[in-house]
Amino acid sequence: MMKSRVLLPLLTLFATGWCALASAADAPEVIRFGVATVGKGGTPFAAGSVTGLAHQRKAVEEELKADNIRVDWVFFKGAGPAVNEALANKQLDFAWQGDLPAVIAKAGGLNTKLITADSLLTSVYLVVPADSPAKTLEDLKGKKVAQFKGTNLQLATARTLKAEGLSERDFRTVNMEFSTMSSALASKDIDGAWMPAQAFDLQAAGVARIIYDTRAKSPKFTRQGHVLVDAAFEQKYPAVVQKVVDALVKTAAWATTPGNEEAALALWANAGVRIESLRAEQEGQSFIRRYSPRIDEFFIDRYRATVTESRELGLLRGDVEVKDWVEPKYVNNALERLGFKNLWPEYDANNQPKKAL
Repeated sequence: MMKSRVLLPLLTLFATGWCALASAADAPEVIRFGVATVGKGGTPFAAGSVTGLAHQRKAVEEELKADNIRVDWVFFKGAGPAVNEALANKQLDFAWQGDLPAVIAKAGGLNTKLITADSLLTSVYLVVPADSPAKTLEDLKGKKVAQFKGTNLQLATARTLKAEGLSERDFRTVNMEFSTMSSALASKDIDGAWMPAQAFDLQAAGVARIIYDTRAKSPKFTRQGHVLVDAAFEQKYPAVVQKVVDALVKTAAWATTPGNEEAALALWANAGVRIESLRAEQEGQSFIRRYSPRIDEFFIDRYRATVTESRELGLLRGDVEVKDWVEPKYVNNALERLGFKNLWPEYDANNQPKKAL
């Protein structure tokens, strides 16, 4: 009897200690979140994504506060390729980036999972110096045109050129990051450049003119963004992944609530992009559509197309099975649990809303 009385407290103590150790193992001290862009002048802000809003609103920090998990944000001037390098070196747990660099990394053996959509149907703009006589793509044939290779602008540009019966070989393509492109356009060292929304800043400043908008031609000429997680982290800390996704879904719900658009634009403007340029980039577009976190048929089809087209361009070393890469359960769980199931419609592969059953 005495032996049982002694053993019971010991077993209880052991069980309590084991549970404490297990709880500690279920939560890291810090998560490292990479962002494949940086604000003007190197400021740590990102325009045009739910992730950028979540960073400024400290939404992820709030979701993880009860677990005492710190969030370290890292912004990359080198965009998607730099994020890939950090992921490969195990320096990041989560990342926001575009479709092409993520596909290239996945095909190269980087073990990640796509857990939310973030920034869909984003255009690419072809700009020329303000006093350039060029008005069409044809006018730039044989001329020096800048491209930030390895980013998701490269593939959107390639799709556009193919549809117009052209290819990169029809131009003297030079590889530049965006701030260098801006300077080169101002000094007329290049004849054109493929750029993101900063193109509107250059146009407003009288430095450049936009002569081509890929989104105006077809939704399939646009680029898509996402948040991914390191697969080993996801397997080890699924509850933490769910909380991060919850924070992003809540932020997307705030951003896409009618009346909040200007507040979202004001936060994005902290990245150094003029708010007028951000408005121009959003003109005619639905916040609800562009910032839906759903991993739906459109999202999956666009990533499959990215795999196919990247292979055709010789950009992939291996293959990617998109259906095994995406992990929609976290978003779906958040939508159901947080009451947002009907906020964002699902879209088919042709970017048409699916009829509710």
